[in-house]
Amino acid sequence: MWEGKDAVLSFVISPLKILWDSLRIIHTNKLIFCFILCFTTLPLSFLTFTLAISTHQLRSKIYHLEAVASVAHTRVEARHVWHESRDNAVSLLRTRLLYALLSFPISLAAAVSAIHTAAHGKPISPRAANWKGPAVTVVFVYVLLMAFSLVPRVLAAATFGSPLLIRVLTRIIGSGAEVYLLSVLSLGIVVSVAEDRVGWDAVRVGWGLIRGGRVCGCVLSALFVFVSGFINRKVEAMLENQNTEIGVWNKPLLMCFYAVVVVFSYVVTTVFYCDSRRRHDNNINNVKENQGDDDDGVQGFDADSSSEL
Repeated sequence: MWEGKDAVLSFVISPLKILWDSLRIIHTNKLIFCFILCFTTLPLSFLTFTLAISTHQLRSKIYHLEAVASVAHTRVEARHVWHESRDNAVSLLRTRLLYALLSFPISLAAAVSAIHTAAHGKPISPRAANWKGPAVTVVFVYVLLMAFSLVPRVLAAATFGSPLLIRVLTRIIGSGAEVYLLSVLSLGIVVSVAEDRVGWDAVRVGWGLIRGGRVCGCVLSALFVFVSGFINRKVEAMLENQNTEIGVWNKPLLMCFYAVVVVFSYVVTTVFYCDSRRRHDNNINNVKENQGDDDDGVQGFDADSSSEL
């Protein structure tokens, strides 16, 4: 019974406490976070929206060609369509790589400055900051996310034609694994900034710190996945209705909203890291104290035995 209550508390109260503490930190350092917002996440949001807008027609064309190739009557026709789709996909990949080169320094600056401010309550010095470690960790995290992004597609293809229940369970398991991976990798980026760890070492420490707070971390990650998905759906809806009245004011509003969400996600993850680190250190201290008490008890037992002899 008590375990059920503890699970409910960890599912509801812990994420709310993390969110509330994050809002308090942002309110205490309003000017610093406004500076971070204006000079890092807003340009990053602009690049992200520009990429989505500039590649929308190309992505739609690729989806259309793939659909045509799947219903082509002859192999020659299907092969011709697949070649055209591949050329467009290569062009799309080049465009995304160009935008990635432009957005990576801005994204790194936003992450390091927001995490440092949330953890220490003061702005970071550009000269004193360690940029190399977080940069390697961010690239490592992106590679892992890109590799894992293929897993849901493979599972969907493997369960295609299976009963509805199996497909639903596969989708739920895949989504849960993705949310948990996001929580661990986000924590790893914070560890890289706060503890000067690099790459797999930072992710490994994040994996250890999230123990005991998995439910809270997954809830927070799922919240930001939901918000980012909401923004993506709104952007796609606006791009599909470019000739209507939608999009004159909604695009700047969504752009600003996305920038705010990025900053807030860094602060929330940092607060969750501090809470996890505090809990982890307390557990280690309790274990050491218990071991010390056991050693004292053994020594006292030995002393009493020797006195009796």
